[in-house]
Amino acid sequence: MSTKKILVVDDNLSQLKLMKVLLGKLGHMTVTVDSAEEAEYILRCGEHFSLIITDLRMPWLNGLNFCRKVKILNPDLKIYALSGYLYNFDMNELEDAGFDGMYQKPISKADLEEILHADI
Repeated sequence: MSTKKILVVDDNLSQLKLMKVLLGKLGHMTVTVDSAEEAEYILRCGEHFSLIITDLRMPWLNGLNFCRKVKILNPDLKIYALSGYLYNFDMNELEDAGFDGMYQKPISKADLEEILHADI
């Protein structure tokens, strides 16, 4: 399996640290940011990623609208939603926004590996 460069977006700093550790143990490079606005800026500056994992409930720009913006910039970039409140969202709306998958927090190792292998 090749090393992936993954962007993780979450306003919860402990969640960012956890994802960085988990993805690092699986051999991947991880860039973490605590807002969708910062993530959008990084993408607009031309930084490339294999995939994005984003929280849905964040202040200002939420994960749903962030996904829509990213898919306009790069329709082929894989984006996965990760939320502790997934049941509060309409799955059809998430799919229509362009998410390639939706997962409940806390994410299991099996689900994380599923995301990492989805585009192989």
